Amino acid sequence: MPASIPISVHEKKWFLKLIHEVYGIQLVDAYACQRFSEELLTRARISISYNTLRRLFGIIKGSSQASRFTLDSISKSLGYADFAAFQLAVNQFEVDFFNDVLILNRLRIQHDDQLILRIVQDFQFESTDEVYQLKSIVDLCIEVENFDLLKAIFETKFDLQNVETTWKLCAAFQSIFIQSKQGNQSVIDFVAQLMPENEMAQRILLQLYVDEEALTGYYGRWLKLASWCLVEDMELFQQLLLIQLAVLQQQNAPAMELLDRCNVLIVENKVVYHPILKGRLAAWNLMLKDDSEMCLSLFEGLQTVKDKLFFLVFFYRLQEVFGREITRIDLIEHYRFDELRIIFTFVEKQNLNVYYLLRARYWLLKNNKGQMALALQKFNPLYKYSCLYPWLDKQWNDLNANL
Repeated sequence: MPASIPISVHEKKWFLKLIHEVYGIQLVDAYACQRFSEELLTRARISISYNTLRRLFGIIKGSSQASRFTLDSISKSLGYADFAAFQLAVNQFEVDFFNDVLILNRLRIQHDDQLILRIVQDFQFESTDEVYQLKSIVDLCIEVENFDLLKAIFETKFDLQNVETTWKLCAAFQSIFIQSKQGNQSVIDFVAQLMPENEMAQRILLQLYVDEEALTGYYGRWLKLASWCLVEDMELFQQLLLIQLAVLQQQNAPAMELLDRCNVLIVENKVVYHPILKGRLAAWNLMLKDDSEMCLSLFEGLQTVKDKLFFLVFFYRLQEVFGREITRIDLIEHYRFDELRIIFTFVEKQNLNVYYLLRARYWLLKNNKGQMALALQKFNPLYKYSCLYPWLDKQWNDLNANL
């Protein structure tokens, strides 16, 4: 049996469009598939069963793939040499068309909100092309201040439970972070309006672009507006960062009240919390309540090397940021893993970098410059989280100066 090959949603749509134009048939039901099968045999001497057509075009449940023979045959019936030629033609048309639409909208010659929104709604994020197409659309919205279209994009239903999808959306929305960081008040106000009721804004702009430096500015404003009903761990996430804001503003009583509520949430155990949140919670319990047992208990409950890495990074970094003695808890000293046996994603490599700087700082404070140098040797300057860039550079420069 010949191997099946994948066909994208975009390519299927073009098949359907061209079949309608060439054969006058809209493949919406089994009867239409039967007619098209007969037309293929009569007009093109191509034999494809109507069941194959029903599965390919989603009339009945089946694979999203098809045989090379089927795809080549349909392509030939539409005037292409084979499926590869069909793909090249329709995908090139789509790219050229998309670029032209963006240019005309940037020049304010056209206003194609519905057309652009339909393009966005078709994105499956199977490739990085769609990520950067969405980024181009977001950039357009910001440039011409088309916040109606941008709001419609944020209301589009993407799979936000899929971690890979959320990181692709993070890349697509990077200009919103940049513009907010640079003080674009229109963008800041737009996001503030989204925060109470938009899950995508909360998951991407709050939880993936965590700009601790802006807690007293735009980011703190967004944080306070976020509701708890859309994202499962938002209550703990929000209150942990509000503790940090309260400490920055020297408001110790509110910080303690927030911490007490966070501890209740952990004890209730109604949500599976990310080790980052557990690391933050452990740090605040140590700094505000002098409670080291919380740290040890939360860390012991972690199962994987990566979970422990995230925990340690946020536990130790918060202490370092607020000028606390990070050698009091020796977890970072005894944490071991074999890098050659673990594959780290880009985001995980960014946290790994922070870990090595903290480990170097720990050994510097313990007057062990040999271990400090070993940690610094593993720091890779290519992997720097944009929200922590100033802290990373300061740490790197200071630690090297103490070698």
